[in-house]
Amino acid sequence: MFSGNTDCYQPLEATYGLTRACLEVCAEFRNPVGLITKGALIVRDLDVLKRLHDQAWVQVYFSIPFADNAMARKVEPQAPSSAKRFEAMRLLSEAGIPTALSIAPVIPGLNEDDIPELLGRAREAGALSATFVVLRLSGSVEPVFLERMAMAFPDRIKKIINRMKEVRGGRLSEGQFFKRHTGEGVYWELIERLFEIGYRKAGFLDDAVRPVPHSFRRPGPSQLALFEGEEELSET
Repeated sequence: MFSGNTDCYQPLEATYGLTRACLEVCAEFRNPVGLITKGALIVRDLDVLKRLHDQAWVQVYFSIPFADNAMARKVEPQAPSSAKRFEAMRLLSEAGIPTALSIAPVIPGLNEDDIPELLGRAREAGALSATFVVLRLSGSVEPVFLERMAMAFPDRIKKIINRMKEVRGGRLSEGQFFKRHTGEGVYWELIERLFEIGYRKAGFLDDAVRPVPHSFRRPGPSQLALFEGEEELSET
């Protein structure tokens, strides 16, 4: 899995090519790959992704939490616009690469109303599946986030805080494993329902994604062969 804690297609990737080099290694040894990115630079590596798709397995999740480019720019100023991410999704889908949408993060009080539109646009761009994740404010991220939201959305900051607490059982964040990526309570159930209805209405199919094959091949001679060589030398 490429990404998770940080994006594997950050701007410096255009110069360093580290992600591409790693993908080439995975393709050489037919190692299945999943990617999550907010970047459009992934289109550059379409040739390697095709090799992975043909000889192993690959799926690309595009993280697109906002339907409106202006709102996205306020929250994610260094990331490509939502429109550019959908275009990258379309290009990969048309090339036969399985793509999916990740609505991440869902910020209650700010972007949950975008869910139906995002699902529809993703399906139109060729996405095979979709998922969503609620915002998690770990450690020092919380004060930075609240400061930015207060500056960017002064008319919504109180609503955002109240909704976040509502889906987090009175807290702003949840750090416990298996609970930190989902919410609780009536309002969270409404968000889940909004996603489920939008998912079906957009035309997504639950069985559209291929199972991950056991395609990995070991590089070079096995460790056992090395020990067998030592035994032959000792006998002589």
